[in-house]
Amino acid sequence: MRVSACLPVSPFPLPDGCPGRFSIAPARPIGRMRAGCRVLTVAWAMMAGVCALPPGNAACSRARAAETAQQVAPSPAAPPEPGHADAPREAWSFARCTTTLSDDPDGARDYAEDWLAHGGGLEAQQCEALARMELGDVATAAASLDRLSHVSGWPMGDSVMPNAAAQADTPQSLRRRAAVAEQAARAWQADDSPKQAFDSATYGLTLEPGDVPLRLVYARVAVELDQPQRAIDTLTPLPPVPVERDEALIARAAAWRRMGRIEQAMTDINAALKDMPRNGAALLERGILYQREGQMAQARADWQDVVTLSPDSDEADLARQDLSLLETDPEAP
Repeated sequence: MRVSACLPVSPFPLPDGCPGRFSIAPARPIGRMRAGCRVLTVAWAMMAGVCALPPGNAACSRARAAETAQQVAPSPAAPPEPGHADAPREAWSFARCTTTLSDDPDGARDYAEDWLAHGGGLEAQQCEALARMELGDVATAAASLDRLSHVSGWPMGDSVMPNAAAQADTPQSLRRRAAVAEQAARAWQADDSPKQAFDSATYGLTLEPGDVPLRLVYARVAVELDQPQRAIDTLTPLPPVPVERDEALIARAAAWRRMGRIEQAMTDINAALKDMPRNGAALLERGILYQREGQMAQARADWQDVVTLSPDSDEADLARQDLSLLETDPEAP
């Protein structure tokens, strides 16, 4: 406990009977002090936390003032923790934010919100929206992603503040915005909002008309909205990359089926299954086509394969529904 300067305290015996004013024992034995009634130096007294001079002494006043200043002075700030306000800006990154999206979406959301609180911009908002989507708040995520896709100036990323003035677009920023529009469309799909998904995908294609993932989302939503011809037009010609081509074949097969052109649909779906025979979406679609042709045994076999291959997938849920209907009315087309 600090003792106030120059207040009377219990006397401490000094050589020759000189009374002292300090009640805190010095760090060294007093036997090392010079004999006689000599006043302690101000510096030594301040080390002891008291003033040994008379109350009216100017040196004591200065010591008291110095001690008071020391009392009111703020304590040194603790060093910043990594990833917080005073940490290097390099500590924040979109890659770090999205690393745990699948395994720990709560952690990704907290990281994004902390990033935003410390000046994060578009990338921080994008990461927060993706985390919300993983956590099931898909409507909020979709609306946020759609809004972000309309902000020009990407890929400035975290350097662009939420209310920053519009930036000039570059080819790279247009690609980035198109990718965000695709994420928005997928989020709207997960929210069972096909009209909004179609609008987001349509806008994304105005930014990057050749973007294959966007074309695939656009085509699938068009089929869902009973506009199969739009889907076929968007997917023809097929993409040159094998994986993307197979995905396009599955989507186009669904469009052919919606138009009643089962033979063309079966051609596309078999071409896709030739490259990826264990693909759940392709097997689900072929089962539907077999059902339309009245080949119930083949339809059942494909749907059971879907459940076996990926039991926790959305395709497996749909296959179970189809199998249940098939058991109820085995002859229904």
